[in-house]
Amino acid sequence: MQTMGPRVLVTENIHAVGWETLKKEADAVAWPGQEKQPLLEAVKDAQAILVRVAKLTPEVIQAAPHLKVIGKHGVGYDNINIPAATARGVIVTNTPLANSMSVAEHALALLLAVARRIGESERDLVRGAVRAQKVYQGVELSGKVMGVIGLGSAGLRLARMTGNGLGMRVLGFDPYKEPWPDGIERCREVGPLLAQADFISIHVPLTKETTNLIGRDALPKMKSTAILVNTARGGIVDEAAVADAVKAGRLAGAGLDVVVDEPLKPSHPLNGVPNIILTPHMAGVTEEAMMRMAQDAAEDILRVLRGERPKFPVNKELVKR
Repeated sequence: MQTMGPRVLVTENIHAVGWETLKKEADAVAWPGQEKQPLLEAVKDAQAILVRVAKLTPEVIQAAPHLKVIGKHGVGYDNINIPAATARGVIVTNTPLANSMSVAEHALALLLAVARRIGESERDLVRGAVRAQKVYQGVELSGKVMGVIGLGSAGLRLARMTGNGLGMRVLGFDPYKEPWPDGIERCREVGPLLAQADFISIHVPLTKETTNLIGRDALPKMKSTAILVNTARGGIVDEAAVADAVKAGRLAGAGLDVVVDEPLKPSHPLNGVPNIILTPHMAGVTEEAMMRMAQDAAEDILRVLRGERPKFPVNKELVKR
């Protein structure tokens, strides 16, 4: 039975486990969508918001006078205006551990698929335009150099998978990682990693520092035989520059789960480029990850509403107070 309590607005569909957790202590309601109810209106009575991809702008946050906590269903929180929330004293949480295994496995799947030219060969098969077998000749990952940019939970899992499982030499770049994990060679700058790696996977948040991290300056530093994977955020990779590099043979291929403007437009420069595999921001979308993200987000929201410290605060300065 639903317990009346603090109003929690859930902006998108979440796993049933999350709803069950919230409804034990709160009045959890689903936002019907912008056309039926503008978000600015929907947040008015909310003391908490559980959000996946909806944009929580300063205007939306200001429109919620009773708001105490925003729980992000996922790791990246660039759809939430953190300064505006912090200025209002609204704690923001995320779920940094919930989908890391799913993201790491998806990154590995993209690495393998691009290395074996699976996307290109599948497209040719469907079109009835299969070419000579030599055209689809791939490369092995085993024994090669794996470069991981960002050694958070997902990046570290991928590093372990490729190092321990495939016998790859693993290089890592992460200026914030302490203590440094065993078995991964540390690159103090991203340049040496780009120059040595046969495969590169990105696992960093989108910030001013990481915007176009892999772009027209970085790409020439990489091997022409290298394969790039991004399961983090669009904007970290200069998409047009990557498309040009693959078409010109200056990059062997790419697997991208994220782009700046989702969903991908038909006219996008990445569309139709041989040996670029695109997936629709689904790296973290598995049954297990959806359960953990909903559960973790709901539990932290309830902790804040009870006056307790959340497990995964984003604006930690509010919690320290």
